[in-house]
Amino acid sequence: MTSKQWYYAQLRWAVMVEGKEGLREWKEAVHIFLSEDVQAALQQALEIGRLGEDVQTESRREVEARLAQIVRLDCLGSNQTQFEVRFGSSKATERLSFDHIFHPEENMPESPF
Repeated sequence: MTSKQWYYAQLRWAVMVEGKEGLREWKEAVHIFLSEDVQAALQQALEIGRLGEDVQTESRREVEARLAQIVRLDCLGSNQTQFEVRFGSSKATERLSFDHIFHPEENMPESPF
């Protein structure tokens, strides 16, 4: 019996609008799941991506979210108990002095729902 390993898949969908507009935006998500090997993980990532595809109608135009790319597929190993997913960095939009003190314990994290 093969032990499963954790995989990290970063997926990208293209949001396409029927007619002249075409590509409206890109949407990305990260999925972390167990799989037997890299080939099985690739198939699983494709399946997850296909399940994320969507079709809607806006003002008589079809808007489709289509799986466009598996951006990353990494094996994280079998003994992981926690994961870090980095989203890169972004430019500061406000000025804070070096002496600024943050209080993260005072803010409740946002709910995804």
